[in-house]
Amino acid sequence: MKKNILIPDVVVPPAQIEHDTLGEQYNIIVGQAQHANDISDDVWKESHGILAFHLMDYNAELLSKLENCQIIVRLGVGYDNIDLAEANQRNIAVCNVPDYGTEEVADHALGLLLSLVRSIPSYQQAIKNKNWHRNDNITFRLSGKTFGIIGLGRIGTAVAIRCKAFGMNVVFYDPYLDDGYDKALGIKRADTLEDFLTQCDIISIHTPSTDETRGMVGSDFLAKVKDGCVLINTARGDIINLNELYKSMKSGKVRACGLDVLPIEGHSNEQDLVIDYENNAEWLEDKLIVTPHVAYYSAEAYIELRYKAAKQIRDAIEGQVIRNCVNNFNTLPQS
Repeated sequence: MKKNILIPDVVVPPAQIEHDTLGEQYNIIVGQAQHANDISDDVWKESHGILAFHLMDYNAELLSKLENCQIIVRLGVGYDNIDLAEANQRNIAVCNVPDYGTEEVADHALGLLLSLVRSIPSYQQAIKNKNWHRNDNITFRLSGKTFGIIGLGRIGTAVAIRCKAFGMNVVFYDPYLDDGYDKALGIKRADTLEDFLTQCDIISIHTPSTDETRGMVGSDFLAKVKDGCVLINTARGDIINLNELYKSMKSGKVRACGLDVLPIEGHSNEQDLVIDYENNAEWLEDKLIVTPHVAYYSAEAYIELRYKAAKQIRDAIEGQVIRNCVNNFNTLPQS
């Protein structure tokens, strides 16, 4: 009997990548839904695997509908929209795809930095306004500056390699990483976060959203950074307390910031920093760039992501060792 694989959102028919990867022995259901309730309970119930994007919250209520589900593969690195404890209770393996789009996110982090320190958006807008004056508030030379990376995983490592090519001194903070990565990459390791913060002219965040990292960049963190530092975040929006960042930028403690992720993505009246940015507040000129959570994206990365996720779900259902399982399953129980 064919196994049902549900793609609730994002992907539209014919889902050719998934069809090509999974083969004829799988029935692929494309939900094209905006909300979980847009898909019938029977479809959720009859699904053996879910290819999950970031739009839906896989909470206890939704997971209770997955009576036949063996595995959820999250198409992305983060999996904070899936209740792992509830998935464990229901014997559902949860996986992610941690190695897609590494180049894109690393490039985007450097793109945000370069746009800020070369004032590219400001000059572009000035030229459109027929203003050819060469004035800006931030431009500085990158070579010789200290670039700090929080979280030296796949993306953090890719960023480190790129920064070295620009002649920057690279330091990282990652208390979960074994010794030796600093020597292998020719970079410096900080043993404490406080020591790290006092060194960095630029800080780039590359950690997951966890109980430990949510709100990590708050008042205490920002008080310890070097005066005039630049902050880049292409990781998760809730790692930064945006109200505290607003105060820090207003005071000049943080010189400039590039954000691809926000605590609330999309227009919101709850984020003063974003409201001022949307309204072209004069105090923010040359100091902030916001992009709409697109660091991961390229046509190549999107294809890679979908292919790897579909292959993971196929291999797991067919009895192979589960790759990138985040809730400690090795193989799926065979029915």
